[in-house]
Amino acid sequence: MLSILKSVIKRSDVILEVLDSREPELTRSRRIERIVKGSGKPIILVLNKGDLVPLDVLKGWKDFYEMQGFKCVFVSSREHQGTKFLRNVIKESLRGRTGVVGVIGYPKTGKSSVINVLKGRHAASTSSVPMSTGFTKALQIVRIDSRIYAIDTPGIIPPDGDPLERAIRGSKPEDLEDPLKVAMALIERISRFNKGSLTQAYGTEFSTPLDLLEKIALKRGWIFRKDREPNVDQAAVQLIRDFHEGKIVYYTKPKGFEDDKTSNI
Repeated sequence: MLSILKSVIKRSDVILEVLDSREPELTRSRRIERIVKGSGKPIILVLNKGDLVPLDVLKGWKDFYEMQGFKCVFVSSREHQGTKFLRNVIKESLRGRTGVVGVIGYPKTGKSSVINVLKGRHAASTSSVPMSTGFTKALQIVRIDSRIYAIDTPGIIPPDGDPLERAIRGSKPEDLEDPLKVAMALIERISRFNKGSLTQAYGTEFSTPLDLLEKIALKRGWIFRKDREPNVDQAAVQLIRDFHEGKIVYYTKPKGFEDDKTSNI
């Protein structure tokens, strides 16, 4: 994987690192950033899924990363927002020359979707399940316009970290040793930052993570026949998938961020 990544960086003139706007810090790969910086290639942080985060929080993250010396753009590939500005930043980084953009990031940050909206129509394969078999096994070179080409890099940065971090970074729930434990930790994390987001997503109040999973299972009819107990394991897997697919609207904030009136992108 690392050799492929280094090859992509070598072939590219500019690197886009696509992050999940809800969890930018946990969906960054600092190791990859160090490799890119060592190559001397410019890197642009792209905060995707911006429709799930208030505009002032997105601006806060943009300021946070620009203070660290990064170029940063927030977009919503799902809502086709911010991509014109991203295209202009890419052109500025290329200094008017024809060039290749390497698009990197963890699974489910929306790398292929960002390429699709930059091009204006479907250009790269996408999948609703992270790292699914049969989707973009090889690197794809996609023409964005007459002067910009992009390299899509699906699956070359496998999710790492502890089980919760791996889930946030796009690991399939089936690949986690204990999806139930991870889902409960994810519920606790989301509730800590945005208390009502899960109630809004699932249409039910809950007292504990397990209580929410039981209610999801009952609502979906996921019940064991033998004892009529709710299948919380299945609910846990679904909740992690819902997170990957952007069905849970919540956000974290950059250090030192001060709350203002918020509005969506």
